[in-house]
Amino acid sequence: MNKMDILRDALYDKMYSQAFYNDQMLMMVNPEVRHLFMRLRDEEARHVLFLRTELLHMESNPFPITKILPGLERRPRFRM
Repeated sequence: MNKMDILRDALYDKMYSQAFYNDQMLMMVNPEVRHLFMRLRDEEARHVLFLRTELLHMESNPFPITKILPGLERRPRFRM
């Protein structure tokens, strides 16, 4: 599992949490509890925005493998 997969999993989890808090907020009658769920929903929305931004940034600027393994381009290829 690479970093992009981990970020996608975290994004889906945050989106699920955001929907959960929103659904709970809509069912609450007590204004204090309703406000709590609203704050939790909004916090999850900020996390979703952050994760989406990071994923878009990573997808638009892929990290070249030669920076991780600088000797890769000089390795001889095996022939059969």
